[in-house]
Amino acid sequence: MLNDLDFPSLMKVLRERQGVSARQLSLDAGLSASYISKIESGTVLPTISSFAHIVDRLNVSPVEIAYLLSTLIKGE
Repeated sequence: MLNDLDFPSLMKVLRERQGVSARQLSLDAGLSASYISKIESGTVLPTISSFAHIVDRLNVSPVEIAYLLSTLIKGE
């Protein structure tokens, strides 16, 4: 599940673990549903502001995101 881990797939995993739909995340973060979909598919990267809204809603810090990405990638 976490193979080829990158920010888009990590974001989706964290969102699903929180039990939040992409639509609900978009509403909670003040972003469009299509923008969330594009981020999760890897089509676009979020802006700093969007990233801050997303991680806040997912109850993780940017430091935790960086840690998860670096730790899980090294573990492969």
